[in-house]
Amino acid sequence: MSNPIQDTSTSSTDLPWWSRPIEGKGGLLDSLLNRSKKQDIPEAVLAFRQKQMLDIRVFAKTAEAIDSDKFGDEEFLTYVRIKYLLAKGIGEFAGLGESAQLLQFAIDAKDLFIGIDQTELRYRSVKQQEFYQFVEELLREEITAQDFRAKVLEKAEDIIAFVKTEEGQQAMQVYTRNLEKVSENPLGLELLSLFKTFQLADYSILRTIADYILNIEIKHIYDIRALISFVNANLPIFEKLRNIIKLSETLATPQAYAVMVQYIALSHQHAISYLKFEELMKVLRKWNRYYQNLLQVATEYPEADYAWPQEFKEPIPGETIYLKYQKWLTDPKTGMVYYDFF
Repeated sequence: MSNPIQDTSTSSTDLPWWSRPIEGKGGLLDSLLNRSKKQDIPEAVLAFRQKQMLDIRVFAKTAEAIDSDKFGDEEFLTYVRIKYLLAKGIGEFAGLGESAQLLQFAIDAKDLFIGIDQTELRYRSVKQQEFYQFVEELLREEITAQDFRAKVLEKAEDIIAFVKTEEGQQAMQVYTRNLEKVSENPLGLELLSLFKTFQLADYSILRTIADYILNIEIKHIYDIRALISFVNANLPIFEKLRNIIKLSETLATPQAYAVMVQYIALSHQHAISYLKFEELMKVLRKWNRYYQNLLQVATEYPEADYAWPQEFKEPIPGETIYLKYQKWLTDPKTGMVYYDFF
């Protein structure tokens, strides 16, 4: 059986107009006749598309200004993917999102929580204990962070007036500032309430976990088995935090703790870059609205049936950036997209 010979010749329609023959298939006359057979795109649609192009250019320029090579770093993309999986509760990350956030804030604000605990243990006058009891009662109420701060400040003024020593007064001032700082985080009051409800005996375990996470070598961040080994070696410490980070008993496995440790370690390295990345994604989401409108016009008025003006064939501003991130954040095997572009 003979093999067909592949035709490698160039079609006339692939040539620029000045190189095409006048007559014959694909020639200038043929192209003009074919174009004359196509329908015209309505003027209203042309005006609509032009407006979309004007708007999309604004967001494309902003996206280009924010875009950074560091966002394409595989370490950073791993952090973005894990953050997405935790937020969505997908696969092995199911049910771990809130616990990971609570653990991260507990570690980030460890000095504040340790300071609050040490003050309550060390300074035990009647008035000081009254202050501590007042704070616990506030935490049991459904109260906003702003109201919490206002009531704590008011109570602090009253208590400090009755504390006799300068050291005791300064301790109450520091205690009040620590409470204020904790309450500035959306998770702060909830976590403080959990600490008091489950009465963590030794707050220094937060430092133990924090020191390990902050000193993990880059090569070990991606080695989940090495992280599980660390968790197993310190499992009693993690188990003391289980209720405080609202992790159910069924989910409290070494692997679950290791996943959270991995996320927090990556967060400490990439949190600042992620803020800029999130800014870029917000711009691309706005950009995408106009992009979808442009795609819809192209779909409803295909070039095969309609005479496209030259601007229809020009590149869409920002499309290269959008497609780049769509590729980076899409699993080639499963097709899962690790970010919401809409």
